[in-house]
Amino acid sequence: MPLPRVSLRSFLSSAKSTLNTSIQQSSPITFVVGNESADLDSICCAVVLAYLRTYTAAQSSVLYIPLSNLPRADLALRPELIPVLSHARLEPKDLVTLSDISLSTPISHTIPAENTKWILVDHNALQGELSKAYGTRLFGCIDHHDEEGSVLQDCGAEPRIVQKSGSCSSLVVEYCKEAWDALSKRSNDRETAAWDAELSRLALAPILIDTTNLTDKHKVTDADIAATKYLESLIMAEPGSRFDRDEYFEKIASAKNDIRHLGLLDILRKDYKQWTEAGSATLGISSVVKDIQFLIDKAGGPVKFFAAMKDFASERKLSTFAIMTTSQKDGTFRRELLVWGLDKRAARAAEKFEIGSKETLGLQQWEEGLLDFQDESQRRRCWWQERVEHSRKQVAPMLRSYIQDTT
Repeated sequence: MPLPRVSLRSFLSSAKSTLNTSIQQSSPITFVVGNESADLDSICCAVVLAYLRTYTAAQSSVLYIPLSNLPRADLALRPELIPVLSHARLEPKDLVTLSDISLSTPISHTIPAENTKWILVDHNALQGELSKAYGTRLFGCIDHHDEEGSVLQDCGAEPRIVQKSGSCSSLVVEYCKEAWDALSKRSNDRETAAWDAELSRLALAPILIDTTNLTDKHKVTDADIAATKYLESLIMAEPGSRFDRDEYFEKIASAKNDIRHLGLLDILRKDYKQWTEAGSATLGISSVVKDIQFLIDKAGGPVKFFAAMKDFASERKLSTFAIMTTSQKDGTFRRELLVWGLDKRAARAAEKFEIGSKETLGLQQWEEGLLDFQDESQRRRCWWQERVEHSRKQVAPMLRSYIQDTT
């Protein structure tokens, strides 16, 4: 039988206690984890799915651990979490992070792989250190990125969903809706309504952010619209609830876009993902909610900007480093893309990427090539990306394929 239901805050407290006990006693543990960029979608999806699986999974008494895929200190780089968590009656300290597992040693030294099961949300293949340690322990996934083929097709009682949507959270809600309804009907009281509203606000936040409040026609799917309608109904069912979706979206978006207080390196690592191709060619992509000129000004000029990029890439042993930006000017949404191939192979791959993707992405030279550079061992190009419907979710696979195909 599933465990007795509690509030979100109590659930997260129990998750930390269960994690500590599992580490101390070397007992089995099941994680739900988002991707390594640890953005709003990943963090919220992990909590929502882990909560609902814990209290609805048939013939199970497993407490699923929602793991935010970042050190606790890096939560400060995600100010958008504050309004979201507060609306769910939570604080950042309530979340389970990598720091709850290990502060100084690799996670694999703390928790043996054979003791773990991993359910992925907002990605379908582990990356980095988690991949090396636990890449063979994948038991399910819910994701809206390209299929990577890392999770077995037959996941038994766990979900295996990889399909298009604006937000992964919409797919989580779609998968859990029937069980969630049944859970709520077990005790139809004020407390249950309050808990449903807390969970709904958490699940709704990334849908609104990832689809620009359901206005981005290139991203919104039927799953996003249905999930939003369902979650809003649960929020409004809480006695005394007063909820304005537009106001909620603006509050979160404003917090997310305010990165003035962050240093350049923190901005680059705030929403960062990396992949290793062909054994040793590592690609890193930073997504930034301000334009390239903002980053240059933050660094103190182009020379310092390039030096900071190179330091960032060197620290992570990258062969290719890219920055994708989003910004607004006169009410128009804009994207920029900067790609720097830092060795001969990466430079060739970057050139092939430009040739092969120029039309698809609508790449236009940025400021008369002011940031472009090329010699025999590296290649750097910056463009306006006129096909703004293509985010990192589409650009990353393109870059990865050209890196894979270049020798």
